[in-house]
Amino acid sequence: MEDQACCRDVTPQVIRRSIATPAGDRADRKWFIQLVDCLRRRSIEEGVKLLDEAEPVWLALQPSDKLGSEVLLMLAQWVDVGYRDSQLLRCRLDQLTGFALEDLSMFAYVRVRMTEAFYALSTNDADGSIRILDSLLRLEDVFLDADLRTLANLWKGRAHRKKADYDKAGEHIGAALEIASTLPGSEALVAIIKIQQAWIVFQRGDSTGALQMLSEAEEVLKQTDHWIALGNIESARGRIVRRHGDYARAVVHFERAVALYEISHPNHTNLARAVTNLSFVKRLLAAQLKKHIDVTVSRREKTGQSDPAGGSRLREFHRQYQELYRSAIAELERAKAICILHGEHSGLSSALLNAGHLHLDVGDLALATREASQALEIAEAIHNLILRARVSTLMGMIENARVEELLGRAQDIPTYARLAKQHCLEALTLAQSTENKRVLLNAYVALGETAANNFFHDYELAQRCVDSASSLLEPEDADYAVDELNALKAKLLKAVGIEDTLRAWSQGIITGKSFQEVTEQFAQLVVPRVWLREECKISRVAKKLAMSPQKVRRLVKRSSEVGNGQSPAPQEIAGGQPRNKTRKIATATVRKPAAPSRKPMG
Repeated sequence: MEDQACCRDVTPQVIRRSIATPAGDRADRKWFIQLVDCLRRRSIEEGVKLLDEAEPVWLALQPSDKLGSEVLLMLAQWVDVGYRDSQLLRCRLDQLTGFALEDLSMFAYVRVRMTEAFYALSTNDADGSIRILDSLLRLEDVFLDADLRTLANLWKGRAHRKKADYDKAGEHIGAALEIASTLPGSEALVAIIKIQQAWIVFQRGDSTGALQMLSEAEEVLKQTDHWIALGNIESARGRIVRRHGDYARAVVHFERAVALYEISHPNHTNLARAVTNLSFVKRLLAAQLKKHIDVTVSRREKTGQSDPAGGSRLREFHRQYQELYRSAIAELERAKAICILHGEHSGLSSALLNAGHLHLDVGDLALATREASQALEIAEAIHNLILRARVSTLMGMIENARVEELLGRAQDIPTYARLAKQHCLEALTLAQSTENKRVLLNAYVALGETAANNFFHDYELAQRCVDSASSLLEPEDADYAVDELNALKAKLLKAVGIEDTLRAWSQGIITGKSFQEVTEQFAQLVVPRVWLREECKISRVAKKLAMSPQKVRRLVKRSSEVGNGQSPAPQEIAGGQPRNKTRKIATATVRKPAAPSRKPMG
């Protein structure tokens, strides 16, 4: 946090102070007791009404007083369940400016520091929150009662979870659950903690256990009007079934989450996250539909089919694809607007990242690059390693697409290739510093794709990436990551087939071909690769291989390896601007909708 007070640790002077509070507190505590009870029962609407009615009273309290510090911490918990936002706490904490924390009673000190820790957590300063809570938990046996220990462990576990430090997150979430289970009337609190625990269990590969915990939490919370917690349950279910590859059911869960958030919090940051997740699943559904369109078109071309019914079905598939794309973009624009409204930088970066993937899918690399650059700027500013790894993976994929599709000038291909590899290696390094297996898996796949592209042909590195990525999969995983990994495996198998051909020739096995035919086939394999390595310069290849430029040009044009199976046009070989051919369905057959107006970053 920027506020220096949030980074102070407990001093011996503070520990020696009496925890006794000033006597004769004259403030009427009835409203405070009612608010605490509403929080315990998770009666949100009733509590919000009481908070608004009592606002003149709690605004007049000094955070340095006994009741003032109690109210300050209670406000932090109400902000956590959806009351206003963290700016409310910032304003209250600013009243302590110039007041030495060492002069507070221990009672007030602990509650002020707890509030600072939550403020740090709510503003994505996970490290700051962890530092504060760690110092407070050292006082556990002397100064923190069971309620405070529960809260401190819960918030610290959530902070570790934000950093993808799942082992420590699980440790503190488990401690919070254990303590809360001993408190009277803590059923709702236990349910809240179980939602957090379910996510940790899911990250460790136990989807069944996670879903069971979510159901147990829902059974308790459906008796309340804590719509945010109920929305969190549906959102978590969406993430779990999405990992199983059931995208249609994931959409249902995310839409339920959105509806629950909207009941009382139409602009809550959790709503932005759910909308971003919904957009992501729609993107995956669109990708599935595109594959189906590609297969159908290929089959019709091979068989010469021209029946009206088949054409009508294709047109309907195209319409559905366009609708999914438009809807996904619209969802992300909504998420961005909410995040900008609240200054939620992490959510904004995630929305930009997902928009970048959508634009990459349809071949708009310029817009994908712009979204990725903005996402990276935010991720670096908030020091979020996971977001930085995800953005670097996307940037590597964008540069690799330029290589595979021969975009830009011919002499730029080596630069694109090196940038792609650089981004992927950076993503891998960042991902390895976290415990998020999925981010690491995606980084390995992106690096493998780059290693096996039409420039590097580093199939050994690509195979190592495949092996590493495969080891990160859980038995129940069946989503897009598995599909991308399988596609990379298929690409390597094809490449290995070429190596087998060369190995057979070296052993004198030519399968009935004449020497001239073998020579021609060998040239067809080698020359296009040399052309790519020589920055797509025909004259340089001709000089290097002592061949005529005309023959080099002919072999390059005929290469099935260039352009993912498409022969390059003459202007491409000469260094002109190529057409985007490989994304045929997305950019040619299906007209890409115009992007909605974009809001500036906050």
